[in-house]
Amino acid sequence: MIYEYISLIIGIAKMAVYKILNFSKIQYKSMPRMNSSFKIAMKKNTKMLIGKKMRTRNNVSFRIYDKGIVTIGDNCFFNDNCSINCQQKIEIGNNVMCGQNVVILDHDHDYKNDIHKFIKKDVKIGNNVWIGANTTILKGVTIGDNAIIGAGTLISKDIEENSVVYDKRNIKAKEK
Repeated sequence: MIYEYISLIIGIAKMAVYKILNFSKIQYKSMPRMNSSFKIAMKKNTKMLIGKKMRTRNNVSFRIYDKGIVTIGDNCFFNDNCSINCQQKIEIGNNVMCGQNVVILDHDHDYKNDIHKFIKKDVKIGNNVWIGANTTILKGVTIGDNAIIGAGTLISKDIEENSVVYDKRNIKAKEK
């Protein structure tokens, strides 16, 4: 338990340094509670806007490039090994919980025309959304409020509010 507190204190100090070095790029309403192993990579003309009481566990990564903007609402939680990769716009609402190994991408490679270029489309995640472990959310997706995404699900299309979505491939019928 003591190691978690030490990691949290180091994480707060590390976030303060990120804020100083990226003064106009990173804004938050209250100091995020991020474990010491988080990473933020930002290029010029990018922004990261964080609401109140954001928390992370180990190895959470934010990569923001090409004028990308990441907005995270109040009371959000990112479990171990989550990765947010933004080149355009990713919006995450209030009270969003992400399980371990969640990946959110607003772009992918244009493999049909030029593998070195990207196709970019905004991602929007509503309020009170629970995203299960090992879920990947792809570019152009909107997830409505109060949605639940089951573990191991690939999200490539919009999800309506109040929906429960999960990968049906691994569900076996009960034998009689």
